[in-house]
Amino acid sequence: MTKTLQKNIRVLPDQWDRIEAAANERDLTANQLLVELAMEALDRREWPQTEAQLQVARASLFAAQAIALDMIAAGRQNQVDKIREYVATIVPNLVPEPAATEEISSGKRDSGPGIA
Repeated sequence: MTKTLQKNIRVLPDQWDRIEAAANERDLTANQLLVELAMEALDRREWPQTEAQLQVARASLFAAQAIALDMIAAGRQNQVDKIREYVATIVPNLVPEPAATEEISSGKRDSGPGIA
């Protein structure tokens, strides 16, 4: 049996209720869920390491959205679709659904993040 340590943390009652509810959905104890989430966060905290990196990533998504909308407006939807497919192979579930064509042709543009 693995040797464990007993540590105490302080949480608000409503926070603990949320933790317990999430743990129950996963057939874990609240403590197990907290440890798993903490370890996952530590394992994946490589990037972005700074607020500047996060802002650059957001700006890149905004620029990609603007470029894609201009390409669609110029009749280059097929190229946007190819780019979207390629990006989806690198980062699955990141690329949202394509913007509606009538929104582009009417001049209405979504300023949200993502690629058209």
